[in-house]
Amino acid sequence: MKKIQVAVLLMLGLHVISMYAFQESLHDFEHGRQSMIDDAVTNFSYLTQGFDFLRTQNLIDTTFHDFLEQNVSHDEREDEEMNFDQVMIKAEDILTKNMKNTFLQTLDTTLKEYKNLDQFDDPVFLYVMQHKDDMQDIVILWFNEWSNIQERPVINTLYHAILINNAEITKMLIDKGFKPTIKNGQNLLHLAIRKNNTEIVKILIGAGAQLNIEDKYGKAPLHLAVDCENTEIVKILINAGADVNIENKYGKSPLHIAVDCKNIEIVKILINAGADVNIKDRMTGNTLLNFAVLENKEKKIKILLAVGAHVNIEDKHGNTPLHNAILCNQVKIVKMLLSAGDDINIQNKNGETPLYIAAQINKPKIVRMLIYAGADVRIQNKDHRTSLHVASSYGDRLDIVSMLIDKGADVNIQDKNGITPLHVAVSCSKFDIVSILIDKGADLNIQNKRGKIAEQEATNLAMQAFFIGVHARQAVSHCTIS
Repeated sequence: MKKIQVAVLLMLGLHVISMYAFQESLHDFEHGRQSMIDDAVTNFSYLTQGFDFLRTQNLIDTTFHDFLEQNVSHDEREDEEMNFDQVMIKAEDILTKNMKNTFLQTLDTTLKEYKNLDQFDDPVFLYVMQHKDDMQDIVILWFNEWSNIQERPVINTLYHAILINNAEITKMLIDKGFKPTIKNGQNLLHLAIRKNNTEIVKILIGAGAQLNIEDKYGKAPLHLAVDCENTEIVKILINAGADVNIENKYGKSPLHIAVDCKNIEIVKILINAGADVNIKDRMTGNTLLNFAVLENKEKKIKILLAVGAHVNIEDKHGNTPLHNAILCNQVKIVKMLLSAGDDINIQNKNGETPLYIAAQINKPKIVRMLIYAGADVRIQNKDHRTSLHVASSYGDRLDIVSMLIDKGADVNIQDKNGITPLHVAVSCSKFDIVSILIDKGADLNIQNKRGKIAEQEATNLAMQAFFIGVHARQAVSHCTIS
């Protein structure tokens, strides 16, 4: 009978500790609904046995089923998303209040009488130590009487000691030979960091915990500490030798995460420890600054510029942060980057300058800013096209065309196919652009590589009629001058 009671008690102890594991898993990992239900059903079996045992001891007069009837509404029971966690917490309260002394007495007696460690599940001892200070003496007795601890699956004990945030028990277990190894793809150091327990982190590092090993989510301990924004643990890991530039499976370094969290203190700590503020993401080629620009995160940009991020580093397309800020129409960020000394005439892989892109996507305000900051209006891309070429293809860009010409853009410049801005405007039937180009001195007789002048690119009668008028005005003007 006594053995049966002990077995039941051991299962109850396992249940209580599994509650912590269950809550932790819900918090740290994204289990699906069915997984949650399966876990809860398993724990229900422990609760049912626990209630039955208490009834045999005349400590309570209700079954677990009765408890559910009394504490959970009918609607909740019918709802598959019912809060199993809360139900079990209520049940655990009943178990804890009614059988704590019985549990301790039985365990004490059992430890003295039985030396077969396979009968016990480690979490039982942790539950005892969590709820009664002097029960640590029992665990010490356990270690003193049974020294063959390295031959048994000891990971559960240390794992759960960290799980319940008990540094004293963790140290005692480490001192007795327990190793900070891996459990189900998770380094115990990761767990201590998730629990934000600085003391346990120090204990595990002192015991030889691996500093740069990744968990099943691809995170090293330093990634996790930064993500938790625990400055002290970040310092501890760095001082212990953690790699400050280690990348997770998505190619992000701890510095990426610190910037995402906008934690300037941790950003500075990492950089002072050797973190590369200009490290590129291996998938996109983006630096932290480029990411911040693409996300339109002004605060991140200010942080990165303040700690020395380079503004002219290109992504895999050859675009700098300034190129990308213009593509995203981020006027404020364009100003910030220009103030930081971005090369205003830098070209991407297609030879396009920031000014070219601004003209291409019709951003007159940005064009004006770039020209005022000294952008060269004559730079050609790989196809030898200028900003004036691309602006001339759109009828709604008259103001941009005017600004470019006023700042010295060559109205007769030809691309690799011999096409001038006038050829472009005529072929696109942009009458206002054609007019201003002619007024600014566009040569009507320049031929492209196909031997055609701009007028011959007219695709409709209206444009042909327009040029008849142009020639007529020129003839009248010529006669008047003569």
